Amino acid sequence: MSAIGFDSCFYARLNEFSRSLNHVLLAADTPTFATDNDWRQTLELVQTLADRSSASLAASSVAASLTGRMGEKTFWADVANALVARKLDSAAKKELSALAWSLDDERTAVLARMRHA
Repeated sequence: MSAIGFDSCFYARLNEFSRSLNHVLLAADTPTFATDNDWRQTLELVQTLADRSSASLAASSVAASLTGRMGEKTFWADVANALVARKLDSAAKKELSALAWSLDDERTAVLARMRHA
């Protein structure tokens, strides 16, 4: 696979997780906004960030790309528990918002690589 093909597929993964995460953040205020799939995808990414293992290549690759931006964080397990309960407190919202920004930064970097390839 060419570099631009890889980046294109990876950009789609980042975009999918980003969209789900944004829906979940909006659902914290308007519960009907996010679908079950949005909650599931966001939980999968957060759990992967929490324990660095996942059955999903998509979540693992996205989490690996964010490690440099997010650093080692010990609170992801607490955020995962909040997602399971679908009750996001202010701390969980803050961390998920930071994650959303990191996903957007990574999407921008991948898009720039594709444009300059």
